Amino acid sequence: MFERISFSAFLGIILIILGIILILLPILQKFAPSLEEIHPLLIIGKRVDGVYIGTSPLLIIILIIIYIFLLLKR
Repeated sequence: MFERISFSAFLGIILIILGIILILLPILQKFAPSLEEIHPLLIIGKRVDGVYIGTSPLLIIILIIIYIFLLLKR
């Protein structure tokens, strides 16, 4: 009944979910705390002329781990 799905199908499902999240992001923003109240591990940024520019240290760490894993997998 439950077959193993291929990696490309799994990746497609993840991308669809991310797309739905990106579409709903403006709606969810009304209920979210301001960017200054978010934990520094989730987002670090700077406000420049009214525009908030930031990055996520947690995302960078996760991407480095994935990159190392893919290098070692070769």
